[in-house]
Amino acid sequence: MTYQERTVSFLNNLTQWFRMAVLLLSATTLAACDNDVFKESQSQMVVEGWIEDGGFPVVILTRSLPISSDYVPMNDLSDYIVKWAKVTVSNGVDSVVLTGKYDDRYFPPYIYTTGNMRGKAGSTYYLTIEEDDLIASGVTTIPDNAPQVDFKLGLQSSSDSLCQITACLTDTHDQINYYQLFSRVGSRISQYSAAFLGSLCNVTFGDYAEIPVYRGRALTDSIQYTPYFHIGDSVSVKVASIDERAFEFWSDFTKNISLSSNFFLSPSVNIFSNIQGAFGCWYGMNSVEQHFVISKE
Repeated sequence: MTYQERTVSFLNNLTQWFRMAVLLLSATTLAACDNDVFKESQSQMVVEGWIEDGGFPVVILTRSLPISSDYVPMNDLSDYIVKWAKVTVSNGVDSVVLTGKYDDRYFPPYIYTTGNMRGKAGSTYYLTIEEDDLIASGVTTIPDNAPQVDFKLGLQSSSDSLCQITACLTDTHDQINYYQLFSRVGSRISQYSAAFLGSLCNVTFGDYAEIPVYRGRALTDSIQYTPYFHIGDSVSVKVASIDERAFEFWSDFTKNISLSSNFFLSPSVNIFSNIQGAFGCWYGMNSVEQHFVISKE
């Protein structure tokens, strides 16, 4: 059995286990409701923001959907997008207030960005968010070096219609480096999804490793999930150098997703956040992107 097959088998077993855990959790929750001990949670601000070497900052702000005994219609989910915050990015010398705008290339389709500040490798960037009485902040550094990476494509061993992309990563630096793999299918959207099991540290693989790039999971996916790519897919892959705090966030995030059979349900594992006053992550990237059109040849 290949490494990829062993990994997928392991994930399938975890998925089955988690389905059982979800059933137990659901039964416990329903029992709690019946006994009038159900406690409602408070909605919290959630931040996803990034800045790349040579790129402009992008910040997406939402509020978490609180656990409640009240039904929340799907049409009301737009109410949880934060549209009127003051979002500022500083490099320690210059500060820029980002502009909020509708952009359907992202999900949710509302972002804060600017064309007046580009990321620069080795620089540190400070994020500040102000909304009513809330002040949240985060700090990140764009790593000095982009990854040294090549890619290989091949049909998945048990299928003639699915493709596996492999990132061949070389790291000869005498320091600890952190990486995150991202993937995107199609050209209509700009937003990448974190690749399944895509958080890496060179301590675990030494000077060289061949890492499977699994398809990320997105709320907008309309097909049954598979970690592989379909023949005919237009695929973009990003391998990003990130700092340690961003690595902690993505490592926790992808572990939670890998254990979830339902994107809206997640194991009770706390996800690390580098945002003060809110949840989420503000991260810098020095990345390499590669675009593929998957074919059998």
